[in-house]
Amino acid sequence: MNAIPRARRFACALIALTAAAALFRGQLADALVTRGDDAARTGDTIGALRAYGRALRIDPRSTLAADRLAFWLAMRHDRADAERATAIATAALAVRGDDVALAADRGFAEMQLQRWRAAERDFAAAGRAGNDARYDQLAARMALRRGDRRAARADARRAIAADPSFAPAHALLRSVE
Repeated sequence: MNAIPRARRFACALIALTAAAALFRGQLADALVTRGDDAARTGDTIGALRAYGRALRIDPRSTLAADRLAFWLAMRHDRADAERATAIATAALAVRGDDVALAADRGFAEMQLQRWRAAERDFAAAGRAGNDARYDQLAARMALRRGDRRAARADARRAIAADPSFAPAHALLRSVE
């Protein structure tokens, strides 16, 4: 006969699976992000969003999953998705405040929501954190959207300082001087 009762074996298996899930949460989330990337590459946006969302539920501290999910939601041009992208990026930035991609994702979502000042702030933060002229240029464009030529000049100058050969920043700066 069975020396170990069925209920006890089941309990041991459940404990082992729970421990494995806790230990390998990050790897599982990364695998789901990879699956989402594959789906996005083939044009399956819904499948990608589903995979990224599952990855974030499994590992809420995964900045990679948060980045991918926030980015794709922001790109959908839907107000509810942009609001969700902003919330996801904000929560992830609370954990890791200097993440360039997350700041840019939130900037894109804020841009969709026509929150120009917030978008400018996020793009400027991404530009500073990554020393990336493209994000400083986007910050300048957001400043122009809200009518602040002085801030647009400052953002464009920061873009030129990051990359002196970045022609769009030079053109923008000429247009506001």
